Amino acid sequence: MTGAPTRETLPWYAVCWRLVVSVAVVVIVALGSFIGNDGWWPFSPMSQYAFSVKNDGVINSLTMGALTVDGEEVRVPLSKEKIGIERAEVEGQAPRIINNPGLLQDVAVLHRRRLGHEPAYRTIWLQNTQRDIRTGTTTVKTLVSWDVVDPADPAPSGISQDAR
Repeated sequence: MTGAPTRETLPWYAVCWRLVVSVAVVVIVALGSFIGNDGWWPFSPMSQYAFSVKNDGVINSLTMGALTVDGEEVRVPLSKEKIGIERAEVEGQAPRIINNPGLLQDVAVLHRRRLGHEPAYRTIWLQNTQRDIRTGTTTVKTLVSWDVVDPADPAPSGISQDAR
């Protein structure tokens, strides 16, 4: 086989569907970046990475704490290995938790199921810790709290995933 290589062109319909798919992806990514939230992933930025802090700003950090049936205040271990919920998930769901504090009942259920050897949670709260970068001062504010129903054997909240 000798001679110059030939170049084939795509039929019009092959070019059109490639163009339509490309435009659709660009539009979805643009919408996800401007109006989307974590639910739009992978077509939007994850909220845990989508912000910056000015040198004279404030850093906010959500944590969860609990009062055990033994009367001890403890930090809820937010990790997949401990209770099965990552901190990023709590941060993404914070508005929902604040609107429906009963969702904290489900945290108590997970704690009993996965860490049953530890004292049960009697009360659970979600807190925001603010650190002022300029002064280094820290302010802790409780956003919402929940008294666990039947701490020794908590039942799920029954709140739908779609509840806002």
